[in-house]
Amino acid sequence: MNEHVERLIEALSDPTIYPHHPDSVRVIQTHISIVFLADSLVYKLKKPLSLGFLDFTTLDKRQFYCRQEVELNSRFSRDIYLGVVPVNESQEDGINLNGHGPVIEYAVLMRFVPDEKILKNALAQNAVEQTTIDRVADSILEYHSKASGGPRVSIFGAPEVIIQNVLENFIQTEPFIGKTIPVETFEFIKRESLGYLKRNREFLEERVKQGHIRDCHGDLHLDHVVLFDPIMLMDCIEFNDRFRYSDCLADLAFLLMDLDFSGYPAFSNRVLTRYMRDCQDNKSNELLRFYQSYRAYVRGKVQSFTLNEPEIDEKTRLRSASIAKDYFTLARVYFAPRPEPALVITCGLMGSGKSFLSSRLGTRLGIDTIRSDVVRKKSFGLERSEHMLDNYGAGIYTRESSDRTYGAMLDEAKTRLGEGRHVILDASFAQKRLRLQALNLAKSLDARLIIIHCEASDDIILERLAARMKDFEEPSDGRWELYHSQKTDFEKVNPGEESGYVRYTPDIDINTFLTSTAREIAFGFPNSACRKFDD
Repeated sequence: MNEHVERLIEALSDPTIYPHHPDSVRVIQTHISIVFLADSLVYKLKKPLSLGFLDFTTLDKRQFYCRQEVELNSRFSRDIYLGVVPVNESQEDGINLNGHGPVIEYAVLMRFVPDEKILKNALAQNAVEQTTIDRVADSILEYHSKASGGPRVSIFGAPEVIIQNVLENFIQTEPFIGKTIPVETFEFIKRESLGYLKRNREFLEERVKQGHIRDCHGDLHLDHVVLFDPIMLMDCIEFNDRFRYSDCLADLAFLLMDLDFSGYPAFSNRVLTRYMRDCQDNKSNELLRFYQSYRAYVRGKVQSFTLNEPEIDEKTRLRSASIAKDYFTLARVYFAPRPEPALVITCGLMGSGKSFLSSRLGTRLGIDTIRSDVVRKKSFGLERSEHMLDNYGAGIYTRESSDRTYGAMLDEAKTRLGEGRHVILDASFAQKRLRLQALNLAKSLDARLIIIHCEASDDIILERLAARMKDFEEPSDGRWELYHSQKTDFEKVNPGEESGYVRYTPDIDINTFLTSTAREIAFGFPNSACRKFDD
C-alpha cells in the first residue's frame, strides 16, 4: 500500500472529519476501492492503480471515473448515488472534507443502503420470497429493454471482442495455476470456452444484428441488487466500456451464476424462466451457460488478485483463495453434464434440526420435502397438525407403522428419482436398516445418497421441544418425555455406510452449511468442510 493511500485511510477513518458527524466509520477494502461507511453516508475512493483492464493511476482519471460511477449507476437507482466530493489537504486542517486546501483525492458520495436490503444478505437471512425474485427478474428485464445500444455499443458484442475478453482472463490467471486453479481445470475451461466461440460465431454475429448488445450493468451479482421498491441496482462497471457493453444475456448470466454459487439454484432457474419467458430457446440457453462460466471465471480471477495485495491480511488472503477455487470449480460445472439426481435423507433425534434444515434446503433447490410426520399422519387419516400423544413405540409409532411410513416415503422417492429429480426425505432414519434401504434405492437408480446427520446437545433439544409444543401447526409429536427412549434406540451412523455423509451441529453456520450442501446436490461440489466423523 503506498503512502498516499495509507494517509487517506488513516484520516478518513476518523469520524470527526465528516461534515455530518457520524458516530463511527467502518473501512472496507476491495481490490480497486476503499469504502468508508460513515453511518448514513458512504464515501468511496478509487485506489491509484492500473490492472490492465482499468487505470486509476492519476488524480484526473480517478475524478473522471468517480463521475462516471455516479452517472452510470443513476440509470438503475434513485437517491443512492449523491455525487462526487473532493478530499482536500491544508496545513491548518490536514486531510479534510471541508474544501480547505488543494484537492488530493475524489470520492463518490452515496446513501448507505441497509444490509438487509442487499439481496445477498436477505437470502442469507431466508428473507426472500419467490415474488421478490420475480420482481428482480422483471426489473432487470426492464433495465435491459431501456439500455442504450447502437453501433458504438454493438461492436463490443462482436466475436473478436468476446474472444479478446476470454483470452485476457486466461492470461491474467496463468500466475494462479496451482494456487487457486488446477492446471487441468484451467485447460478444460479454456478449451471449452474457445470451442464454444468457434462453433457459434454466426449466432453471436446474429445477436449483434438483432440489437441484443446494450450498455448494461456489467457486474450484476447479489451484492449489487437492492431490494427497494422498485428494485434498484448499484456498483455497475464504470472503468471499462468493454466490460459493460455486452449482450444482455451476459449481464443476466452474472446474477444467475451468483445465485448458483450462493446455493440458490431454484431462484436462479426462476429468474431465468421469468426473464426468458417469451424467448427461451436452446441456442440462448447454451449462450447463457457460456456466459455463466465466463462470469464465474472472472470472479475467480478477481478473488485471485487478492493474493498479490500486500495490504490484505493473511486470513482474508486465505479466504479469497478458497472462494476463488470454488468460482473456478463452478466455471467448469457449466461446461460439464449435471450430476446424477440425489436422494437426500436426514438422520437424527427429535429436535435436532432435521425439518428446519430440510425446509431451508428444499427452498434453495426448489424441492417439496417429504416429511415422515406428515406421511405417517396421512396414512392414518389424520390432519398434519393433529397431535397423537402416544407412548414411545406405541399407537401410530409402532415398528409396523414406521416401516409403512418409510416404505411410502421411499416409494415416492423412487418415482421422483426416476424422473431425474432430487429428493429430500425428512425423517429420523434412526436405524441402520432404514438407511441401507435408502442407499439401495439410490444405487438401483444410479442416484447419489446424501445423509444429513443432525446433532444437538440435550439442553438445546429440550428448549426446542418445549417451543415446538406451543406451535399448533407443527406436525411432529416429538416431546421431551420420549427423547431419551429414542436416544437409546438410535443406531450411530458410521463412515462405512456411505461417503455422502454430512454432519450438522448448531455451531456450524447455517448459511454456510446450506450453501455447501445445495451446491453439492445441484452441481456436485465437494462438501468436505462439513463432512467428517468423530473417532
